[in-house]
Order: sequence, then C-alpha cells, then structure tokens
Amino acid sequence: MYKVAISDLDGTLLGPDHKVSAQTKQSIHRWVESGRKFVIATGRHYIEAKSLQDELGEPIYLITSNGARVHNREGEIILKQNLSSDIATAICDINFAEGVQVNLFTDHCWYANYAIPELTGMALDQDFYCRPTDLKTLDKSNTIKIFFYAEPELLQPVYEQLKAQFGHRINLTFSLDKCLEVMDVTANKGTAVEAVLKEKGFTRSEAIAFGDGMNDVEMLSLVGKPILMENSQTKLRDALPNAEMTLSAKEHGVAAKLNKILD
Repeated sequence: MYKVAISDLDGTLLGPDHKVSAQTKQSIHRWVESGRKFVIATGRHYIEAKSLQDELGEPIYLITSNGARVHNREGEIILKQNLSSDIATAICDINFAEGVQVNLFTDHCWYANYAIPELTGMALDQDFYCRPTDLKTLDKSNTIKIFFYAEPELLQPVYEQLKAQFGHRINLTFSLDKCLEVMDVTANKGTAVEAVLKEKGFTRSEAIAFGDGMNDVEMLSLVGKPILMENSQTKLRDALPNAEMTLSAKEHGVAAKLNKILD
C-alpha cells in the first residue's frame, strides 16, 4: 500500500490560476484521513508553501526551493542546503542580457535585479514579494537559490555559461521553459524526499510522487510510483518513459489519481 504522496505545485497541484481546486483539496483530505501522509515538494519559497499549507488546513511536511529546505509539520527545518556564497557572489557579478531577470532567495526575502508583474502575480502569499535591488551589494551568506526568468532563447546561453563556469558545483535545472534554477549541487527534490522518508520511516516503494518539470526528475526517479501530469515537459517524459500518466493540472490530475488509489 502506498503510504505517502508527494506533489509538486506549479503545473501539478495548482491549476492555471495558481490555486488548488476544491476537488483537489477534497482528495488530499481523503488521503490524509485514510492514515496516509501528503507532502508538498516545490521550487517555491517556504513562506509561499506555508501559506498553501494553511489554506489546506493539514499539517504536512514542506519541501521547498527545489529541495534546499525541508520543514516538518511543526515548521522546524530538518534539511538545509544553501548555495555557496562564493558561487552566489560570482553569479550576481555577471552582466547577463537585458531581458534576463535574476532572482535570489534567502530564508526571509525574495530579491531581484528588477520586478516582473507576471511573477509577482503568481505569488501564493501577498506578503512575500519581489524586492528590486542591486544584487551585487547583497550579503550572499544565506542564499537558498538563484533563479533566472526570461524567454527560452535567452536562458540557454545562461545555462551554458553557468555550466561551463561552475560545472559539478551546482544543480542547474529548468523548472519551466522560462525559469532556470540554480541550487547547491546536493540540493534537489530527490534528496529532500529521501530525508522525509527516512524521518517518517517509509520506504521508497511506499511513496508516490507527482510532477511536470525537469526539477522533479530526481524525486520521481526515487519513488515507487512516479506519476507525470498530462502537461509535463517533453524532456521529463523522455527521461521517465515508463512513468504513469494522469490528467493535466487544469483537469485536477493529482485528485484523479489519488481518488483512484483510494477507491
């Protein structure tokens, strides 16, 4: 029997409106009431994930910033993996193309070289907002992650430059076609899920996971039943050709699969 379900947020648990549907909430409650555990694993910041946790009304584990942080149901950090300050400093010192937005997360703040209304409007907690600033002047000692937001043709050169400059010292992944994420090399959702399973005494075979982007590949590869959304990135489908499929996020695909397992 599957005892724990782990779900990504954007493009997975959240619909196109960046909200959890009533159907999905009901399915999560059914899942938890059956004695199983539910875990969120997202690239978003802890403050945003905590806001969603409060909305669900379920005290659950939160994997955030693509695995750089794991909080237990009481909100205590059980895993913390920062991006090295020298790497964060070097990245922020680079002059990227004008259309590339550079974002930096700390435990309490979201900084960027400039604000983009499209990203600001996607926030799950209105008290957690983008603060335009000169990133070169920031203290980099508590950098959770850096992410770039731009058109794909602008991000590919950034990917190639950072890969060549930092090699195996960073985890570099496209969470969306327009979003390139940079974390410590040890930080990913798979490592974080493994920490949660160990903490709760579950085996990999007892876990299922839902995802749609390449930042989910380590997590999906780890669990007993990986499930891809109908709207998943092509590269993810190619990486996990034997994974099960469910409906799209718009069609409440997580809820559909949870209900099928429960029924």
